[in-house]
Amino acid sequence: MPYADEFDAALAELAPDWASFECYLTVDDPLRLADARVALARANGRPVHGDADHDFSFTVANAHGRGARAGVVRSALRTLDDRGVTGRIWMGAAYDSLTPAPAHRYGP
Repeated sequence: MPYADEFDAALAELAPDWASFECYLTVDDPLRLADARVALARANGRPVHGDADHDFSFTVANAHGRGARAGVVRSALRTLDDRGVTGRIWMGAAYDSLTPAPAHRYGP
């Protein structure tokens, strides 16, 4: 299944008020890791060094918070699909209670 379709399926499972979630991606062919790194740069894909069950991780944010927007991630994954890079993507921890801190005013 293409990366973009797997990502859309993961988004469909989330509650409507999700704030952010972790995503993990693995590439079938290790020779294509450089292609994946370039394509995932716009989504702030973090390559994993050492022993892990995935090659890249990135954070997807909904309305606020730290992470790439879902549309940006989907665009990066479509680039991987168009270049023929195969593998698997799955969702990690999801958060729904993150809200931005209110503005503080210091002084009198």
